[in-house]
Amino acid sequence: MTFKEVFQRYKEGTASLEEIKFVEEELEKFELLEEYTLAQIDDSCPGLQELMTESDENEIRGIKKTVNRKLLKSILISFLAAAVLVLLSGPICSHIFYNPNRGYQETYGGDGQFFIDAAVFTELHSPGYTTNWAKAVPGFPGSYHVEIRQSNLFHGREETFSGRIVRGKMAGSEASLTGYYSNILNRTGSVLETYWHFPPINAFGRKLETFCTTDEAGNDVYRQPQEEIDSQLEQLEELPSSSWAAAYITFDAPMSLEAFSSLYRQWVADQGNLDITYAAVTCSEPGYNMNVAGFDPAGTGVFSEAGVYPEETYPYLRPTTARELNDGEALEEIWEQHFTSMLQYMSDRPQFLTAMADVNGISQEYYEELASYVKDHGIQVFGVMIQGNVSQVISFAEQEKVDGVYVEDAKLSALSR
Repeated sequence: MTFKEVFQRYKEGTASLEEIKFVEEELEKFELLEEYTLAQIDDSCPGLQELMTESDENEIRGIKKTVNRKLLKSILISFLAAAVLVLLSGPICSHIFYNPNRGYQETYGGDGQFFIDAAVFTELHSPGYTTNWAKAVPGFPGSYHVEIRQSNLFHGREETFSGRIVRGKMAGSEASLTGYYSNILNRTGSVLETYWHFPPINAFGRKLETFCTTDEAGNDVYRQPQEEIDSQLEQLEELPSSSWAAAYITFDAPMSLEAFSSLYRQWVADQGNLDITYAAVTCSEPGYNMNVAGFDPAGTGVFSEAGVYPEETYPYLRPTTARELNDGEALEEIWEQHFTSMLQYMSDRPQFLTAMADVNGISQEYYEELASYVKDHGIQVFGVMIQGNVSQVISFAEQEKVDGVYVEDAKLSALSR
């Protein structure tokens, strides 16, 4: 590219910063040569300055002013272009990459779109936990600092997850865990493990046929040995009578929502001292899926007020529904709509799933498959998580037709934290 072409763009104010620098360096050389030449002429022709007319001097001054204006204009245009780029980069990145706040707006703070996403995912996959608050604060373009507050229902304490989403992915999602959680379930090696709270694989894994033992002949055994069940119950019996326990229970055969409704009313509504905090639903053929999906039949937790999201699209999505029901309401009908709405809702949130749940094959297609299976086969509950006084937990395991017991935790009394 010739100097003439670059200089033309320089005069038109369309030159790049590099081209401006190039032209100005050449002009500087020209000025030095001009000064040198004039000096030489002055030395050889002392009377030349007197020969220049006023018109010549004015023309020279005009040329200098024009060059200075072009230079100032080019610098100003470059500065404005850079400023506009910086200002637009935020909205552009928010449009291209996942923006946790795009959608339903906050009412009181921490209860907007990101909260609803996190709360629904928690109820589906995290027995014994609820998400109570979630916020995403914008940082650099395409970056958000996120914080999620969850309640551990058994211990009655709040746990907080925090991290940073950068260009649609959780930063450090492949990092090793540290602190308390490094000593327990570290299946994925992701910082998000402290948000997910998936059940242990040997809690529901036998029913899903993703966990088994082998017998003496080397055959896979998916049913928990009865002596192992008895051993767990015996250990509970040795605890003080004031103790409470949290346990995963699986049933001999999956039960319909109608049957589960009767069981729920019998143990929770009528007897007390026992909570069923999670109902695990059969959502695929055995061995096909390693993830557990379910719902909280009690409707525990905080959720957005009615009217925040389109309830005609996701009927009974709010988990507080069960608490608001009168005794005459059909729980099974509410649960069915609530669970299917959660599946539909999560299938409509692919960017959230990529950022916050990119594990074990969880994706938009995963929820679509679950919804299709439930539509074809109905909702069948194959297991639960129960929490309560040890005597009630033991009675439940002994009186109901169960084929699996996994004690998750225990504490000395209901007041223990």
